[in-house]
Amino acid sequence: MGRIWVLVLCAACARGTGAGGTNGGGTGGFAITYPDAPPTGRAIKVGKRFYAKAVGSCTYDNGREAHWSIGGAKVTSGELPPGLTLEDGQIGGVPTTPGSYQFHIELTNVMCAGKSYPDQAADVQLTVK
Repeated sequence: MGRIWVLVLCAACARGTGAGGTNGGGTGGFAITYPDAPPTGRAIKVGKRFYAKAVGSCTYDNGREAHWSIGGAKVTSGELPPGLTLEDGQIGGVPTTPGSYQFHIELTNVMCAGKSYPDQAADVQLTVK
Protein backbone atom coordinates (compact mmCIF):
# COMPACT_ATOMS: atom_id res chain seq x y z
CA MET A 1 0.00 0.00 0.00
CA GLY A 2 1.23 3.51 -0.78
CA ARG A 3 1.27 6.40 1.61
CA ILE A 4 0.77 10.11 1.13
CA TRP A 5 2.49 12.59 3.38
CA VAL A 6 1.24 16.14 3.25
CA LEU A 7 2.66 19.07 5.17
CA VAL A 8 0.85 22.34 4.70
CA LEU A 9 2.69 25.47 5.75
CA CYS A 10 0.43 28.33 6.68
CA ALA A 11 2.43 31.53 6.35
CA ALA A 12 -0.73 33.64 6.50
CA CYS A 13 -2.59 32.09 9.41
CA ALA A 14 -4.22 34.53 11.78
CA ARG A 15 -3.62 37.66 9.69
CA GLY A 16 -5.98 40.23 8.27
CA THR A 17 -7.95 43.23 9.45
CA GLY A 18 -11.26 44.98 9.53
CA ALA A 19 -14.91 44.22 10.07
CA GLY A 20 -16.11 41.22 8.09
CA GLY A 21 -12.54 40.25 7.31
CA THR A 22 -10.17 37.77 8.80
CA ASN A 23 -8.32 37.83 12.06
CA GLY A 24 -7.10 41.22 13.14
CA GLY A 25 -5.67 39.75 16.34
CA GLY A 26 -8.97 38.07 17.31
CA THR A 27 -10.06 34.47 16.82
CA GLY A 28 -10.48 34.41 13.02
CA GLY A 29 -7.89 32.85 10.75
CA PHE A 30 -7.11 30.96 7.60
CA ALA A 31 -5.40 27.70 6.63
CA ILE A 32 -5.40 25.39 3.59
CA THR A 33 -5.07 21.62 3.97
CA TYR A 34 -5.44 18.46 1.88
CA PRO A 35 -7.70 16.29 4.10
CA ASP A 36 -8.06 13.66 1.34
CA ALA A 37 -4.29 13.15 1.62
CA PRO A 38 -3.81 12.99 5.41
CA PRO A 39 -0.35 13.11 7.00
CA THR A 40 -1.00 9.62 8.40
CA GLY A 41 -1.03 8.26 4.85
CA ARG A 42 -3.43 6.74 2.36
CA ALA A 43 -2.95 3.96 -0.15
CA ILE A 44 -2.29 5.03 -3.73
CA LYS A 45 -2.11 2.36 -6.38
CA VAL A 46 -1.05 2.40 -10.00
CA GLY A 47 -4.17 2.43 -12.17
CA LYS A 48 -6.55 3.55 -9.37
CA ARG A 49 -8.09 7.03 -9.44
CA PHE A 50 -6.73 9.42 -6.81
CA TYR A 51 -8.14 12.80 -5.78
CA ALA A 52 -7.05 15.30 -3.11
CA LYS A 53 -8.90 18.60 -2.86
CA ALA A 54 -7.44 21.69 -1.24
CA VAL A 55 -9.74 22.70 1.62
CA GLY A 56 -9.60 26.06 3.33
CA SER A 57 -10.55 26.97 6.85
CA CYS A 58 -11.58 30.60 6.64
CA THR A 59 -13.44 32.44 9.40
CA TYR A 60 -14.57 35.93 10.28
CA ASP A 61 -13.47 37.51 13.58
CA ASN A 62 -16.70 36.26 15.17
CA GLY A 63 -15.85 32.64 14.28
CA ARG A 64 -18.41 32.22 11.48
CA GLU A 65 -17.29 30.37 8.37
CA ALA A 66 -16.40 32.58 5.44
CA HIS A 67 -15.78 32.00 1.73
CA TRP A 68 -12.21 31.53 0.47
CA SER A 69 -10.64 31.21 -2.97
CA ILE A 70 -7.34 30.92 -4.79
CA GLY A 71 -6.40 32.43 -8.12
CA GLY A 72 -4.04 29.65 -9.12
CA ALA A 73 -1.89 26.72 -8.09
CA LYS A 74 1.34 25.36 -9.48
CA VAL A 75 4.07 22.89 -8.68
CA THR A 76 7.19 25.00 -8.11
CA SER A 77 9.67 22.20 -7.37
CA GLY A 78 9.69 18.43 -7.71
CA GLU A 79 7.11 16.64 -9.81
CA LEU A 80 3.72 15.01 -9.53
CA PRO A 81 3.54 11.26 -10.13
CA PRO A 82 2.97 10.52 -13.84
CA GLY A 83 -0.79 10.43 -14.49
CA LEU A 84 -1.67 13.02 -11.83
CA THR A 85 -2.33 16.71 -12.50
CA LEU A 86 -2.80 19.82 -10.38
CA GLU A 87 -5.77 21.96 -11.36
CA ASP A 88 -7.33 24.74 -9.27
CA GLY A 89 -5.45 23.42 -6.23
CA GLN A 90 -6.79 19.89 -6.68
CA ILE A 91 -4.53 16.88 -7.25
CA GLY A 92 -6.20 14.23 -9.36
CA GLY A 93 -5.87 11.51 -11.93
CA VAL A 94 -4.73 7.92 -12.25
CA PRO A 95 -1.09 7.29 -11.29
CA THR A 96 0.81 5.23 -13.86
CA THR A 97 4.27 4.76 -12.37
CA PRO A 98 5.26 3.40 -8.94
CA GLY A 99 7.70 5.41 -6.89
CA SER A 100 8.12 8.12 -4.29
CA TYR A 101 7.42 11.68 -5.44
CA GLN A 102 8.03 14.95 -3.60
CA PHE A 103 6.80 18.32 -4.79
CA HIS A 104 6.02 21.82 -3.58
CA ILE A 105 2.66 23.45 -4.39
CA GLU A 106 2.20 27.24 -4.36
CA LEU A 107 -1.37 28.52 -4.06
CA THR A 108 -1.57 32.11 -5.31
CA ASN A 109 -3.97 35.07 -5.08
CA VAL A 110 -5.46 33.72 -1.85
CA MET A 111 -8.63 35.43 -0.59
CA CYS A 112 -10.40 34.76 2.72
CA ALA A 113 -13.57 36.61 3.74
CA GLY A 114 -12.95 39.16 1.01
CA LYS A 115 -9.42 39.96 2.22
CA SER A 116 -6.18 39.20 0.41
CA TYR A 117 -3.66 36.83 2.03
CA PRO A 118 -0.07 35.98 1.15
CA ASP A 119 0.44 32.94 -1.08
CA GLN A 120 0.07 29.60 0.68
CA ALA A 121 2.40 26.62 0.20
CA ALA A 122 2.25 22.86 0.67
CA ASP A 123 5.06 20.32 0.57
CA VAL A 124 3.64 16.98 -0.57
CA GLN A 125 5.14 13.50 -0.70
CA LEU A 126 3.27 10.71 -2.52
CA THR A 127 4.25 7.08 -2.66
CA VAL A 128 2.63 5.10 -5.46
CA LYS A 129 2.69 1.30 -5.39
